Amino acid sequence: MQQYNEIKSRHQDSLLLFRMGDFYELFGTDAVEAAKILDIALTTRNKNDPTALQMCGVPHHALQNYLPKLIAAGKKVALCEQLENPSEAKGIVRRDVVRVISPGTQLDPEVLDRTRPNLTHAALTRSDGSVYWATCDFSTGHFWFGATKTLTDWELFLKTLAPSEVILPQSPNGGARNKVKELLPSAYVQEVPEFYFDEQYGRDRLSEQFGAIHTDAINPKLSQNNSHIGPCAALIKLFQETQKTQRIPAVIRLVYWDEHQFMDLDPQTIAALDLLPSDRTRGKSLYEFLNRTQTSMGARTLREWLLRPLIERSTIVERQRFVKSLYLHTESVSQVLREIYDIERLLTRVSNAAEFGTSNARDLKALAQSIEQSWNLALALEPCSPSLANRLQVRLSQDLRVLARETTANIVDLPPPTTREGGMFRKGFNSELDELIDLTERGEQWLVQYEIELRQTTNISSLKVRFNRVFGYYIEVTKTNLKNVPDSFIRKQTMATAERYITPELKEFEDKILNAEKRRTDFEHALYRKQCSQFAAHAHPILETARAVAEIDALQTLARLLGEGGYVTPEIFNDTRLVIEAGVHPTVAHAMQSSGQSFVPNDLTMGSGNLPSFLLITGPNMGGKSTVMRQTALIVLLAQIGAPVPATRAELGIVDRIFTRIGSADNLAEGASTFMVEMSEMSFILRQATTRSLILVDEIGRGTSTYDGLSLATAIAEHIVTRIGARTLFATHYHELTLLESRVSGVQNVRVGVRVTSDANVEFLYRLEIGASERSYGILVAKLAGLPENILMRAQNVLEGHETGQSSLTKESASPVTVRLRRPAKTETHQLGLF
Repeated sequence: MQQYNEIKSRHQDSLLLFRMGDFYELFGTDAVEAAKILDIALTTRNKNDPTALQMCGVPHHALQNYLPKLIAAGKKVALCEQLENPSEAKGIVRRDVVRVISPGTQLDPEVLDRTRPNLTHAALTRSDGSVYWATCDFSTGHFWFGATKTLTDWELFLKTLAPSEVILPQSPNGGARNKVKELLPSAYVQEVPEFYFDEQYGRDRLSEQFGAIHTDAINPKLSQNNSHIGPCAALIKLFQETQKTQRIPAVIRLVYWDEHQFMDLDPQTIAALDLLPSDRTRGKSLYEFLNRTQTSMGARTLREWLLRPLIERSTIVERQRFVKSLYLHTESVSQVLREIYDIERLLTRVSNAAEFGTSNARDLKALAQSIEQSWNLALALEPCSPSLANRLQVRLSQDLRVLARETTANIVDLPPPTTREGGMFRKGFNSELDELIDLTERGEQWLVQYEIELRQTTNISSLKVRFNRVFGYYIEVTKTNLKNVPDSFIRKQTMATAERYITPELKEFEDKILNAEKRRTDFEHALYRKQCSQFAAHAHPILETARAVAEIDALQTLARLLGEGGYVTPEIFNDTRLVIEAGVHPTVAHAMQSSGQSFVPNDLTMGSGNLPSFLLITGPNMGGKSTVMRQTALIVLLAQIGAPVPATRAELGIVDRIFTRIGSADNLAEGASTFMVEMSEMSFILRQATTRSLILVDEIGRGTSTYDGLSLATAIAEHIVTRIGARTLFATHYHELTLLESRVSGVQNVRVGVRVTSDANVEFLYRLEIGASERSYGILVAKLAGLPENILMRAQNVLEGHETGQSSLTKESASPVTVRLRRPAKTETHQLGLF
């Protein structure tokens, strides 16, 4: 316990798993906490003493069954191992922590989500309010850095990034940690000593990682602004501390996050457009609709593209050309991709094997096979002609084929789950290993023959020669045959039904064979680590190969859209036009098609030249205003990741950002009402949007009086048109706003169509038309929602009074008005809500 307490004192923020023989033990408060998470029993050395130290444990061979549960619960775990053989130790077995695992430094592919990165983020706030940050996915080696001008901008960026772990310099009373924890409740947030972020200390860490004295050689941006050094170095220091190593093997370069290369999407927009899976989308997010990738790397790349659409026309067009060229060859390409594993994460584990043994021969074989298959992928791309295909082919390095092919051939078909058991390599791989294998195999044959001879000489047919780890090799004789045991047998152990013996010959064999087996397993383990080191030495070309495979996989999933029908490659321009013919909402249209219904397509024309930049959309609830707005944003987003779009024709001027003010929600934890949240979001949009932006506003000015809301909506609309000039879809039930068209240039009224039938009922057409809607038909929607008939009748009565200027609210009584409301029939034009 003195040894335990000393080690625990160095890892007070972690659950300490303390190796004792075949178990990892936890003590005291660690045990109480872990037992609850793992659902295992607490015990003590003295069960009769209520003050006795509590403890629990898990078998060491089952660690991978328990460790993910602790990490998923947001815990940091320190793994303390026995550093010497207990049978050879003099006194207490030497122990120490060999690895610390936290949510961000978890490396096991079987535990991590294959479709998303596992990010660790470090941030340093300067006195001027700017924030310098760095982010790394230790499982893949992706490492980038950047800065935001304000703390608010960083907070929005952090919510979009959604890292698993965040590290910050220590602050008074942990204030910074608490603030981040409010933004990211599920993240593991910790404050580290300030020297982690020190500039000069950071230069040393960067030099260790990249083997370069000057930061210019690592990334020129580090020299242009020294503030970037601290956060980058803090992540390297974190990895050194947790993994007990000097380098992050898979990190081969630092990438500067250039906000001018990509569209920046805020968390509100990501949620409003249902880009990623969530409880609300129920399997119908855009990512889930698009994702037909064959590899984990491709799935992560596709997700990254959705969150960071391109804004450079040349890059978008190049990607479009590749997608079109790949369309006819998706099946042959996909067939090869199915044989490729997660090269990025496998390389990280294999590279780390020499340091702390986190991988096995199965990982090594899968990595080698995947590298071999990547060259077959290059051959499958030969029919594709654009320049991007040629560059990707070059990145699928042929130089690695010999190493990969030899490794695949030398490892057995089904390698053992650990590297300490031996049996990883085939005969013929290494002559010295072959001799040790022959020696152990001959030993097994000798053992079988020796058992046969003993049975014959002793006339004991049930005699057995066996082995266990405690007693080694022994001869077992049942008690009914003890009279036949010769004097040369030496008693070793007494059992309830048998006796165990040893002979001089068996003892000599044991010394020889156990030594040979140990030499074999040790030698095989050394060969394995040498093989891993060879792959680690080629980390740069292997990662280039991995990222090329990931891009090809993401591109082929986009190419499949061209075979869907109703998808077209949009024309991309550097102006502000936005022309869509027969556009549809990709996920809603797909859901309706699956249920045998038809989605009503819509045209939209706005943007540069004499075209309107501001479409004021009126019409009834349930009429499809929100769907049209969202589908426009999704068509723009798909176009700017290089994908085909759901339309018959599209001409799109590049959008620098998409902003949304959709839906209603409060933030009671921060004392913000629904109206306050609405105004805050609108304020953010008005300050950030530019002429090249796309703004979606679905109702503004609710939650306050009618005149307040109308006044704010009018002022906001006028500001967007006259001061910002962004392309805007502005849906409202304030029909007074339709007057803007006549007095503000650039505004056009459009409506979602309805048809009034001969019996005074209304049917939704879900079609965007020129002109303003006369009314919102809210009472009809209330009827569809199931409000009682008497309420509907009274509401109609009051409405008619307001419309004629004679409100029934001022009358003693009012004659009831019959309201005939009919649910729209499910015709071919009937459109479901979003979900």
